[in-house]
Amino acid sequence: MDDASVPAPLAGLRVLDLSRVVSGPFASQLLSDLGAEVIRVQAIPAEKGARHIDPTTLSEEEAFSWGLSRNKHSVSIDLKSDQGRELFQRLVSVADVVFDNFRPGVMARLGLDRASLVAHNPQIITCSLTGFGQSGPWATMPAYDPIVQAMSGAMNYTRLDDDGAPVRWGIPIGDLFAGVFCGIGTMAAVLHRDRTGEGQHVDVSMLDVMLATNTYRVPQALTFGQEPRSSPFEGGQGTVPFGNFKCRDGWLAICISQRAWKAACDILGLPELAADERFHTNLARHAHRDELIAILQRAFARHSADELQTAFMNAGVVAGKVLTIGEVFDHPQVLARGMAVEVSDDTGRSATVAGDPLKFSDPTTWRAPSRTGADTAAVLSSLLGLTAAEIVALADAGVVYAPREAGGALAPSPYTPLPRTEPPAPGSHGGSIGRALDGTVVLELNGDEPSKCFAAQLLADLGARVIRVDRPAGQVVEPYPNPEREASFRFGLNRGKESVTADLKTPDGLALFRAMVCHADVVLDNYRPGVLRRLGIDMEALHEVNPRVLSCSITGFGHTGPWSQFPAFDNAIQALGGGMSLTVDHTRPDTPVRWGNPIGGLTGALFATLGVLAALRVRERSQVAKRIDIGLLDAQVALLSYRVPQAVTLGRPFFPEPRRGGSGSLPFGVFKTADDRWFTMCITPQFWPTFCKVVGAPEWENDPKFATEPLRRENEDLLNTLLEQRMLTRTAGQWRETFFAYKLPGAVVVDIRSAFSHEQVLARGMRVTIPDGRRPGGVEVAGFPVKFSAAGSAPAAPAPLPGEDTARVAEEVGYTGFVLS
Repeated sequence: MDDASVPAPLAGLRVLDLSRVVSGPFASQLLSDLGAEVIRVQAIPAEKGARHIDPTTLSEEEAFSWGLSRNKHSVSIDLKSDQGRELFQRLVSVADVVFDNFRPGVMARLGLDRASLVAHNPQIITCSLTGFGQSGPWATMPAYDPIVQAMSGAMNYTRLDDDGAPVRWGIPIGDLFAGVFCGIGTMAAVLHRDRTGEGQHVDVSMLDVMLATNTYRVPQALTFGQEPRSSPFEGGQGTVPFGNFKCRDGWLAICISQRAWKAACDILGLPELAADERFHTNLARHAHRDELIAILQRAFARHSADELQTAFMNAGVVAGKVLTIGEVFDHPQVLARGMAVEVSDDTGRSATVAGDPLKFSDPTTWRAPSRTGADTAAVLSSLLGLTAAEIVALADAGVVYAPREAGGALAPSPYTPLPRTEPPAPGSHGGSIGRALDGTVVLELNGDEPSKCFAAQLLADLGARVIRVDRPAGQVVEPYPNPEREASFRFGLNRGKESVTADLKTPDGLALFRAMVCHADVVLDNYRPGVLRRLGIDMEALHEVNPRVLSCSITGFGHTGPWSQFPAFDNAIQALGGGMSLTVDHTRPDTPVRWGNPIGGLTGALFATLGVLAALRVRERSQVAKRIDIGLLDAQVALLSYRVPQAVTLGRPFFPEPRRGGSGSLPFGVFKTADDRWFTMCITPQFWPTFCKVVGAPEWENDPKFATEPLRRENEDLLNTLLEQRMLTRTAGQWRETFFAYKLPGAVVVDIRSAFSHEQVLARGMRVTIPDGRRPGGVEVAGFPVKFSAAGSAPAAPAPLPGEDTARVAEEVGYTGFVLS
């Protein structure tokens, strides 16, 4: 069966999407790209008449929607009315997933919580995305992206130096990562229902997600006492030189490994550095970091960023220019990988949107999203059998909104329901309640790069048996700066796995690996393109051993395109992906900041996890084993979704706005408190009156300089100056108590230890102790951030020592040859 005839992973599934703003629509767009029919269920619009559409251009509001809701349909229903709820319940009976991102309690007040919906569809999958989850003392608190960034601990070590202001990532990573985890959770719930016939609830919290992305930082801080500090010129594994350097015409992000050090020195015109004993090895460079950085800063300033990037990459030295969002979509690799896609609407308008990094969908079929309510009549007619007269009556009563033509007839809609696949009857497959990937075997090829390791750990959390295939001792080229850092990587990225040692460059190692492939479902790697073919274990070779095995490869730029052979590390991906250009310290807005956690690798890991789940469903339905090609740059570009049409099609420039929300909300950002700590807030218009009272300035509420959000933007500097003075009157803890009492969105910027001691974090089970034979008290790590109602938490399984499972696994797979120890 060729790829063109293979059904999409979620083909045959219908999603009712109640979500709003960024996080929810981003999640449901991922489901749409995986083949689901997504119907947005939206409120009745304020303007019920047919709004005039300028056929020559998009408004910024429309462009925002195009970036997040392409290919979705829209029905407009008043869910606060009895008739509206009844219509929705009838839609639930012919749907598979109901997704929302309301605050806890809202669905119950509407009478649409899971307990109510299962009466209409016992097999329904429900997914809720909230700031703090459905449980715990903070469950009903308002949450925005900067709040969860601050509370996660990561913002605390994202600084230009230890005395600088903490920095949030310039695009809402809390929203977007939570959206991807909703895709992962929903996909896992679908696989579970395929096996058992049972629906379930999926609970995703933005804070849980942000905590989980700390990975190796958690044991580093909690168990080994090394609280992360700002390290803009050092990689997570201790790599030096690393970070952002100012050139004549822009900024360049670099990561220079030991093998590339001499080439980098030659390109910079400093060949003597390569032989200097202070800088000869990575450990030496780590010890003399400040001296080296000062030398390199002077050297980079003499060069062009573009010229250096070209010379570095051609020589195998990782470098990426810091690009704006608009510039990202002129990059040759982005264009070659199909990550810039043109979509159009029924008036002929077109816009550029971000492509699908998983490549499961066909972008030639993409279209602009339906306008609010445009498909109401067609959906109610096709799915529920309502007549035109019944729909008109409902519209006249204000229960639904359905656009009409000039003569009063219902406007036509292109909506045609896709064929829906009924789920199996409960118990018909003999499945039992458990985790989605129970019985699935994943082989993870060697390497401690977070993208692959984190993806494999997430698969293990979902029930897969993950076996690392590690290199023999002595083949590690880049040692960690200390054993605590090495142990932190091992525990924070490898819990719940097994480890086999095999030298894939030898016949014995290859024979053992091939024997393991015979019993595997997935092979996961992050080798540069061409390496597996040279080893004789590329996808074609694997299929000769096991035609059912899937392959997922995670590389910097993917396996195709003009940059496919170039090396990549996280900070270069952050730079090339556009997010770094928006990430700055508000006191030094001209200097881009690398986010403290490896955003590029983590994003790739999340998409790889989603891709593996999707490919497993394709295999079960069509017997086709897919090859998934994840490019970290593709994944970063996908995160720009909601800004792409505005930046590329409308030409809107996006500048760093560390003290202004994405919608322009003020006050926003970090402010210093009386105890020399930092407090972050996000005050949108509904919180403004209460906020003024809480900070002791009730007169601000109606002040002609601040009374409305546009006025606050006009007088932004004055407002921030006044607020800076106010915030210095109380400690961070006092502000935390006050904001909590009044349910205002605000949080203290905390370190990792404090983050994982928070009452909400403990209540949600996000602080987990895993056993370790060498540490009597075990090692503390971050938990799995998706909660399933039909499966318990992932067990607290240890992280393996390299090779400790070799003999046992070799015996299991029937390999009796020489085994490397």
